[in-house]
Amino acid sequence: MTGNIFHRYLLTDFIESYRARLILQIDSLEITAETNINTLIEKLKAEYKIDPLILGEPIRFAPRENFKEVRGGRGGIYNQKFYEIDVNIPYSGNIELFQCHPSSSFVVYLDDNIRINSNNIRATITLHDLDPTVYDSLEQNIISDISLNLPKINEEIAPWNNGLENYIKELLEKRKGEVSKKHDFMEKIGLKVNPNSNEFMIPPQIAKKAIPVPVSETTKEVKKEYIPILQEEVYKDIITVLYNVGKAIERKPSIYINKHEEDLRDIFLLFLETRYDSTSGVGEAFNKKGKTDILLKYSKDGTNIFVAECKFWKGKKKLFEAIDQLLGYLTHRDSKTALILFVNQKDFTFIVDSVKDVISKHSQFKRHVRDTYEHSINFEFVLPDDSKKFIQIEVIFFHFPPIK
Repeated sequence: MTGNIFHRYLLTDFIESYRARLILQIDSLEITAETNINTLIEKLKAEYKIDPLILGEPIRFAPRENFKEVRGGRGGIYNQKFYEIDVNIPYSGNIELFQCHPSSSFVVYLDDNIRINSNNIRATITLHDLDPTVYDSLEQNIISDISLNLPKINEEIAPWNNGLENYIKELLEKRKGEVSKKHDFMEKIGLKVNPNSNEFMIPPQIAKKAIPVPVSETTKEVKKEYIPILQEEVYKDIITVLYNVGKAIERKPSIYINKHEEDLRDIFLLFLETRYDSTSGVGEAFNKKGKTDILLKYSKDGTNIFVAECKFWKGKKKLFEAIDQLLGYLTHRDSKTALILFVNQKDFTFIVDSVKDVISKHSQFKRHVRDTYEHSINFEFVLPDDSKKFIQIEVIFFHFPPIK
């Protein structure tokens, strides 16, 4: 890092980005009575504390003798000796704070001979004579410039750090209540959740039973006909399972390397089967259709209430084809679906960011509903043959790059 520093971000925005990520992470947790809250608090505190910037004592290196050509007063050229002295200024703290400017700040520009690295500031001081006084003055000027904004920055991140533990406790208590409410709701509709499945460990024995009868709705085109739909809370829980499984796979390249869509699909299917265990009826809660489908079936008549497609990312054209394929599977009984995209190219973030604009151009697109997670976006579409029937499609991205 060199050039202008303390100018790229507002410090308040930087702190808010930590807050947003913390909330998002806690909102994805399954917190129950068995959760070790104290251990979780310490883990989150370590992850979301913004360490203040503190400079250490400079470490100097031996001078290097160099020469440069200099033109004399009468046009002659001669070699002039000079000395270069490297100095390392160690520091502790978050390197990103060097890019932030607080509520009031000074403009600081670093010359090319000064560079901020991950744990030190490296500078090269040039002297024409080995004069300790001149050296000390130049070194102190560098330290003073870099230090100009540090007191204000450290002062303004202190409230976040000091209040972090209590804030985490509040968020965890809120999330614990939400999870409890969700589990109560699922029990009332007969859907039993295995609380250990969120840890993605060895799956327990799976009892293949039927998903209970979901709630109903009617459409203008299908008068008086009750149409089973998947409840929003159950849908969100399914998306959370898919997202957490995919994120776990991202961290283990040996799982996805050289795998095809159906291979990866089966991993997601396994955890969905592990996650849900219906308490009444007969038939499989989860089954597969074709090569890349994940289906959640309605036990009463065997039709689908949740469909997911798994595809490798191959650009806009293939994205639209996948959406068309997904919409082609759906009927009036379907309302909530997912499209899981495996990205094995570079520029993963660019691809995810571009999808909102690209997907809005699909002929059946209705609206952007929400950014569920960092790389999971919910959209609303209409069925090709029924403009009054709205379908939710959760588009979930996972980065599975090749390992060289």
